[in-house]
Amino acid sequence: MSEEVSLRIVGVTPGDEIAGARRIEIRTTRGDIPIIMHAAASPGRAVLCVSGALGGYDGPATLYARLGLELPRKEVSVVRLNYRAPNEFGECVVDTMAGLAFLKGTGYERIALIGHSFGGAVAINASTLSPSVTTVIAISSQLAGAHVIDEVAPRPLLLIHGTADTILPHESSERLYERAREPKTLKLFAGAEHRMTEVGDELFALVSDWLLTKL
Repeated sequence: MSEEVSLRIVGVTPGDEIAGARRIEIRTTRGDIPIIMHAAASPGRAVLCVSGALGGYDGPATLYARLGLELPRKEVSVVRLNYRAPNEFGECVVDTMAGLAFLKGTGYERIALIGHSFGGAVAINASTLSPSVTTVIAISSQLAGAHVIDEVAPRPLLLIHGTADTILPHESSERLYERAREPKTLKLFAGAEHRMTEVGDELFALVSDWLLTKL
């Protein structure tokens, strides 16, 4: 995408600390990208989390905040990114690439990408453009924008969906699973809706275990 080439990080502005995390603005030639960073004691492994079409920081069932509280204790940093222009797919991929570049530039060599809903397709798309991405998790993902899913391999891919999702049916993740190449895993949560609130604890356990194993 030519838009990706035109974006350049020009600086980073640290902000206030909140509950052990720090608000940061990644300044770019296309505008500022806000993130919340939960840093481990030393760089090395990190998770970059992106949300749905409306943006935000928390993800499904407040998953991203929970990861930010727990994973730094296990030497994995967590970054929660908010989009400059929510629901504009190309711009959101650009933002995600900037987040990956920020982590790479600050010493992180192994990075996981997690996206929810619209963000699932963003994560899938961005992962194919960055060699720093080690594994990808797409939760309740849409199909649009995820057409490159076969290019995620050889990185491990985890697809998660609720069978009661009325916004994006679980068949979306089933179709993505069929198109993806190995290594790939599909987990369907019976009775869970789009934001997975019915299975928040199970979702957290699955995702955190996956990250600690694959990163």
